[in-house]
Amino acid sequence: MSDVRFDAEGFFLTAVDQARYQRVLETLLEHGRSVALLSSSGAMVEHYGQRLLQTLRGRQDVLLETYVPGGTESLLGRLNQLLEPLSVDQARAREAAGLGAAPLRVFALHDLEELEGDEAALLARMVQDLPGARLALLILAYRRRRLPPALEESFRRGLRTWSIPVPDEAALARFEAEADGLGLGDEIAPLLTGLRRERMSALLEGANLSGAAPVAPEPPQEEAQAPDVIPRTSAVKPDALPLVRWPFLLALGLLLLCLSWWYGPGERWLTPSGAASSSSPQLSTESVGS
Repeated sequence: MSDVRFDAEGFFLTAVDQARYQRVLETLLEHGRSVALLSSSGAMVEHYGQRLLQTLRGRQDVLLETYVPGGTESLLGRLNQLLEPLSVDQARAREAAGLGAAPLRVFALHDLEELEGDEAALLARMVQDLPGARLALLILAYRRRRLPPALEESFRRGLRTWSIPVPDEAALARFEAEADGLGLGDEIAPLLTGLRRERMSALLEGANLSGAAPVAPEPPQEEAQAPDVIPRTSAVKPDALPLVRWPFLLALGLLLLCLSWWYGPGERWLTPSGAASSSSPQLSTESVGS
């Protein structure tokens, strides 16, 4: 069973998106009016915007150009080139020029941040006040719910906007299941991945701004220290123990050596000397008596 949301050019997330896309396309091709695609999701604008650009490129009655903001002087030069084959009356009169007489020239505008107020006003006057020139704008406003103030002020009339809604996760899951059932899971995967990535980025950004996940504070400096710390001056390093013990061991060894000498060879060496000294007076006395 086929699904009308899927065709040779791609797919639509919802039947409402499909209906609104058709109205935007009719506004451009049948009425020659400018259109703008707006959404808080850049992925949604990219998806439908690229489909719209592809459709316009395949038409013989449309000349598609990418408009890059470059200031009013550059825009005036381009306008003079476009109006060169036309008179002023032909450029201003819709009826005289005829909507079907010449191809529709569509300027695709992607970079809204660089568009200044004077240039936006001149661009709006080109497409609104010169219907005979067959000019229209296709504005792709990525991640925007509204147009920049310069464009809103300039396009008070003659501009159709499409605010593309962003489906929630439940709707994405249902659409993913339907596409898988039709064997089109690979075709929808890039868009669904982009939408989920945007949602995750928005959640993380919101959490950072609100401070929902604060960083745990570091423990106080006092808690990092032990309550009973031995003074550093009384602590003896193991490497220093040999330096403390060897004088004591040397003195003890010398003392033991002296004691062993005193009670051993030293005593025997001193005893005969003492006996000889005590017998000498006796021999001397006896010789005198004789």
